[in-house]
This record gives sequence, C-alpha cells and structure tokens, in this order.
Amino acid sequence: MYSDGVFRYRDGISVVQIITFSISFIFAVSFYWTQRIGWFCIGAFSLIRLVSASCYLAIMNNDSDSLWATVFVCESLGIMLIIFLFLELLYHVNKTTPVVDKRYFYAPQLLTWIDIIISIVGYIAIKNKDHNQLDPTPYDQASRAIVTVIYVYTLWLLWIFWHFQDLSTYALPARRAIRCVAYCIPLMIVRLVYSLIFEATGDRTFNSSKGDPTAYLTMTYLPELGIIAICTATIVGIPPMGKSKEGIEGSSELEGHNDGEIDETGSHHNFLRTQKPS
Repeated sequence: MYSDGVFRYRDGISVVQIITFSISFIFAVSFYWTQRIGWFCIGAFSLIRLVSASCYLAIMNNDSDSLWATVFVCESLGIMLIIFLFLELLYHVNKTTPVVDKRYFYAPQLLTWIDIIISIVGYIAIKNKDHNQLDPTPYDQASRAIVTVIYVYTLWLLWIFWHFQDLSTYALPARRAIRCVAYCIPLMIVRLVYSLIFEATGDRTFNSSKGDPTAYLTMTYLPELGIIAICTATIVGIPPMGKSKEGIEGSSELEGHNDGEIDETGSHHNFLRTQKPS
C-alpha cells in the first residue's frame, strides 16, 4: 500500500502541516529574538511536527521501519510541549502577580524529564521490534499516563489562578495568558482523548501514523493548530520579558521588599507573597 508513490488523503494533511507549522516556527524564532515567552515550546513543537510530516511524506517512496518509528515517536512527543506551553504562560502570570510559590512548577518539570527518558527507551524498543511496531507498548502507556497527570495538574493550577481573585484585578497581559490557557483546554482534551483511546484499546483508527486520516485531522491536527494559533496570538499581545521585568522591578520598588513568605489568610487558595516589616 505504501511506498508506491501515490499521494493520499493523509499525505495532504502532512503537506498542510508543513505549511502551517513552518509559519508557527517563524513566529517562535521572532519570539526568541524579541525576548518573548513561549519561543522554545512553540518552536520545538513546530519542529517536531515538521519532522513528522516530512517523514510521513517520505514514506510514499520509502516504506522503511525507521521512518514509521520516527513518525510515531514525534507524534507522541508533541503533547508534552503543549502542556509545558500552558505552564509557561501561567508561570509568567505568577511572576507579575504572585499567586503560588514557584515550587509548584517544579513537579511538572521532574515528570517531564521522566517522560523524556521513557520516550527514548520506547523509541529504541520500537526500532528493535520486527513486527507490530505501531502497536501501543508499555512505554507508550506509561508516557501517556504521565502526560495525563501533568495535564490534570495544569488544570488545577489554572483553577487556582482563575478563582484566586477576580480576573479584572490582573494586569491585561496576565488576563490574556490565563484566558488563553482556558480557551485551549477543550482543544487539548480532544487531543488527549485521541491518544488515550489508542493507548488503552489499541484501535488503529486512532493511530497517528496508520489510523483513520479524518480522525487524525479532527482530533489531532486541528486541535493542535488551534492551540498553537491561540497561544501565538496571545503571546504577541504580551510584552517581551525584558519589558515585563522592568515593570515588575518598578512595582517592587513602590511596594517594598518581599521576604518570600506565604500568607494563607483569607482563603486556602490565597498563596500571595506578603511583606514583612524590616
């Protein structure tokens, strides 16, 4: 069926991916040069999708196991970068309006490194398999479980930021960042469900490499494109990190020094840092 040079429906999706994620990669490069947040997550995600789409197109003329394995692993890696993009937006809010201690963002980082190690081991295991390379493995299922845990943790953080105080009391860039994550939640749920169905049942319909192209289009590509588009548009409206830092320093001079203690009065969700008389 493959390596016959025939251009199919799924190949067309790959072509569109190359076009759209090339644009998002260009935005990521511009974010890097203008010192804006999100440049790494958007850039790395776009690059991974470009590699995956390019390898899939190459399969038209070369049906090799290494190409299929690369496509399969690249499709799995993208979700973690999207979740990390959400965390980066919330972390930026926390720097301008302290809501939680920064240590609350350490747990996802640790789990991410564990997931990366599992993904590398899983890739090696897939390449060494002689058959059924695209079937879910224990490594894939463990990786997806970690992603799900981090996603639920991110939802919890979003809930804290949303309910901590009225959104109108946040600065405009912070409100944009919080709403951006909230708007992306439904799209991310669709994307995560697509992967969980395959990992749990092994149903090839939801396989990102050889599954149903329409399912991939509606439950993977379009949600991912929507998330990257929303986040990119939001970050364009957030001041560069240098300017944000100047604003924070200026407000710190007016408010006095902060000793980093946590005040839990008023509400068990109140994690604001408070001042302490010297």
